[in-house]
Amino acid sequence: MKKNWVNLFVALLLFIPLRFLQVSIDYSRKLEDLETGLLLLPGQAAGSLVLSGFKGLAADLLWLNVEEYWHSGQHYKMLPLLEAVAWLQPTYVTVWAVGGWHMAYNIYVQVGQDESKISEAFQKQQETWSAGDRAKYEVLVEAVRENKAILQQLDKKGKTDELVKDYLSRLEKYQARIAALEEKEADKKLVETVKTLLEIPRNKIFWYRQGVQFLKKGITYNPDKYDLYFELGWTYYHKGMDYPNAVKYLEKAIKHPHPDYVDDVLAHAYEKNGQIDRAIAQWEYLITRAPSFRSIAERMIHDLKTKGKATP
Repeated sequence: MKKNWVNLFVALLLFIPLRFLQVSIDYSRKLEDLETGLLLLPGQAAGSLVLSGFKGLAADLLWLNVEEYWHSGQHYKMLPLLEAVAWLQPTYVTVWAVGGWHMAYNIYVQVGQDESKISEAFQKQQETWSAGDRAKYEVLVEAVRENKAILQQLDKKGKTDELVKDYLSRLEKYQARIAALEEKEADKKLVETVKTLLEIPRNKIFWYRQGVQFLKKGITYNPDKYDLYFELGWTYYHKGMDYPNAVKYLEKAIKHPHPDYVDDVLAHAYEKNGQIDRAIAQWEYLITRAPSFRSIAERMIHDLKTKGKATP
């Protein structure tokens, strides 16, 4: 009996690194758009057998590693672990919700936390340039200015597919010009500083999209619950300012038993999406569904009817 327990423990230890390898492969396939669309991951059936009775323990251990990487700033190591935890407990919606939130919100902010410091260092170095340097490195100054504009627009204009395409196109233009500059006798440290800045909006877009995709994947495992439809709709609404997609997923959320605040957010999303009549109807419905919302709903309806706008 003791020998069987030892064998099982060894099997578990051998399986975990193999699973990480598979997650890494799946992640690479996702980046290259080579996913098959199958809900069953390769090796999942075998993994279920090997980890039978130990999934909760394995998930807890992996989750501790996720927390460690987050608090130590090693956010780039979190995605494979979040994927692994979700694989072990695919019907536990909190894993998907927290994972999506970490990516689209926490990591999104963290990858840009050094932007101001790097920009200030570049500015100070710029002040020491000669007239010749200014002419030589004009493209770097333009790139830094454009980079700052894109970062502001990401949070003020949003992250719809059309806008993201524009942001990336603008970044690629400057990256190509900087690559040409590198071929000349340019200050390598200076060039690397600007290249680092240009990676910040790219990384923000990457992690926002990863959060969205992670939530979508969670929905495939939990299609009959409102939770992840709402989380995805809220992420589109609040973080992405992508109102058509926000409406799409919030409408899916209300098809399942849900708390009243889901209807509230949907009403706001209708308004932001230009669907004023639908927004008014949603507020009127909310009055009948949740009398506690009557005061705010009546005010919103009044403003929508008289001003055509209610949400700040």
